[in-house]
Amino acid sequence: MNHKVSAILAKRRRLAGFLLLVVLLAICFLNRWIFRELFGLDYVRWYVDAGPIIALATAAFGAAWGELDKNPSLVSANPYDFAGACLQVAGLPIDVFGAHLRSKNREVPLSALEFLAGLPLIVVFVIAAIGWLLFVVPLQYFVFLICGAPSRIAMASSIRVEARIVGRKLEMEEQPLLNLERDDWWDASMRDKPVTLTSAFSAAALFLISQVWGYWAAS
Repeated sequence: MNHKVSAILAKRRRLAGFLLLVVLLAICFLNRWIFRELFGLDYVRWYVDAGPIIALATAAFGAAWGELDKNPSLVSANPYDFAGACLQVAGLPIDVFGAHLRSKNREVPLSALEFLAGLPLIVVFVIAAIGWLLFVVPLQYFVFLICGAPSRIAMASSIRVEARIVGRKLEMEEQPLLNLERDDWWDASMRDKPVTLTSAFSAAALFLISQVWGYWAAS
């Protein structure tokens, strides 16, 4: 019975992933039309050129998480998991701001300065979060689908690669995941930084694309 239920749940999850993939594609095409008609911009070119700004915005969301690597589903190949993770990334800091603003949670009331300066910035943050979900996330899925492959390979591995430096020599050893880490070694597997690693590959890929695009446009 448990096996049958698991199979049904897995099938539903795959179906949800496929439907989310269709939705993400549809939003990408809608964004392409919006950017062209309203702003006179190419949506994909805007995304490529806005890479540093997008990274800054994503880092702002990460303030409530400590680090975004705590949510490895951000690099998932399944659109359902990816979309859910993005909603969590944007939603957590908004919930945190809401908790801080509740009068019952404050040791002292908000001052006029905090209210006049802080509240508009929080509103801007919420608007930016919605914009990130609508205009960045749909295309970012396809970027992370490719650039997140190394991270997914590392996370699916059954071993941990440990390393240490003895004198001037670098030593590496493969260890089963269940083995405890040794004090004089560090975990070099890169499995605990999936979002950081994927973001690095994405930044490099977007930079190369922007350079090729600029060269092609100038020729």
